[in-house]
Amino acid sequence: MSFTEHRLNIILEELKQKQRVYVNELVTQLGVSQESIRRDLRELELRGYARRLYGGAVINQQESDQPFADRLRVGAREKARIGEAAAALVQDGMKVFIDTGTTTLACLKHLEARKDITVVSNSLAIAAHFFNFPQAGVRVLGGRMRPEYQATYGHETVAAMKEHFFDLAIIAICAVHIERGFMDFGEDEAVLRRIAQAQSKRSVIVADSSKFGRLGSIHTLGLDEVDAVVTSGVIAKEFSDQFNQSNVEIIHA
Repeated sequence: MSFTEHRLNIILEELKQKQRVYVNELVTQLGVSQESIRRDLRELELRGYARRLYGGAVINQQESDQPFADRLRVGAREKARIGEAAAALVQDGMKVFIDTGTTTLACLKHLEARKDITVVSNSLAIAAHFFNFPQAGVRVLGGRMRPEYQATYGHETVAAMKEHFFDLAIIAICAVHIERGFMDFGEDEAVLRRIAQAQSKRSVIVADSSKFGRLGSIHTLGLDEVDAVVTSGVIAKEFSDQFNQSNVEIIHA
C-alpha cells in the first residue's frame, strides 16, 4: 500500500468515527502539508466517501441509507422554505409531476388552494396528502413499492410515466456536483427523473444546501439540463456561475 493510500485510510477512519475532519488537525496528525491534505480530501470526495467543506470535510452519508422518517426531520425548516418557493411556480390548471422526496413533500400544503391542478407522482405519501383536497386530480404511477421511499419504482412505473406530459416537473435530487451534475444513488430514481425532465415544459430541481458538493453514484442530469434550481441560502460561486452560464434560473427560498 502506498503512503498516500495509507493516509487516505487514516482520514476515512477519522471521518467514520467523528463524522467531520479538519485540515489543520490532519496536517498535525499526519505530518504533511495542507496541500496534501486537501488533495486527499478531494480524492475521498471523488470516491464518494466525503463531502468537502470550508476547512475540512464531513462523511458522505447516502440518503438511500437513511429511513424516510429520519430524512423528514433533517433540515425540516430549510426544506419547508424550498417547498413553498417551488409551490409558487404551480399555477391553476397545470399538470405537474411531483417527485418522491422529503423536500418535494414540503410543497404540498402550499398547493391546497390551487384550482384544477393534476398531480402525477410515484410517491404514496404525496398521493395520500390530497385525500382531503379533491380539487386536485391525482394520478399515482403503478409499479413495485419500495417501503424505504414510500414510493413505486420499476419497469411498470417507467412505462406509466412515459404516457404523461407535464407543464411543470418538481424534481428532487440526492447530490449536486460541479463536475458530474445532478446525481442519485439508485438507477430507479435517476430513470424517472430523466423522463420527468424530458417530458415537461419546465423542469425544476429542488435541493437543500446539503446536496451541493456531494457525489452520488449515478449521473442523472447535467447542470444545464433543467430550467431552474430552487435552493436556500447562498450556493458556492462555482455553482451559481455554471447555472448563470447555462441560463438556469436560481430561485432562493
